[in-house]
Amino acid sequence: MDVKSAFNNVSRGHLVGRMMELGVESDLVRWTESFVSSRKVSLVLNGQEGGDHEVDTGIPQGSPVSPILFTVYLSGLFGYVEERVSGVKALSFVDDVAWSTEGETEDGISETLAAAAQEWAEAIAVTFDTQKTEAILLSRRRKRTTPAPPEASRLQDTRSTSTRRHPDGSASGSTPS
Repeated sequence: MDVKSAFNNVSRGHLVGRMMELGVESDLVRWTESFVSSRKVSLVLNGQEGGDHEVDTGIPQGSPVSPILFTVYLSGLFGYVEERVSGVKALSFVDDVAWSTEGETEDGISETLAAAAQEWAEAIAVTFDTQKTEAILLSRRRKRTTPAPPEASRLQDTRSTSTRRHPDGSASGSTPS
């Protein structure tokens, strides 16, 4: 699952709240509040600079600390879904989340995971880009696309034959069974 416009839509209040839930040191929480507050942007188009506009959501892209803050922000998702979907485990890289679980069909698993993730996302103002969401079903069962060859052609006799010469000149052969 891909988080749509990940850094741009981070809610300051939810980020700070999550940091406090995780027990992050208060000085670091205050620094984060300062880092994401009182930010302004301006647009430059064909060399003409527009006026400054305050930004009340998001974290700065390009800052080395932003991916870490975003991971903290999103971290509540993992436990939330893992509590609601039996046997699921989460793995993420910044705004991409992968889920590992067992089930019978791709659709059934996908719908269950998406419903749990969406429930969490609505509460924290996160949107998933469903166009970038994919499911893979791995199975130990193999489906044959061509008919199996006849049994006789698949088996090869790998036994060896030995011939023994007797003192009287006669020979006898044997094939191990």
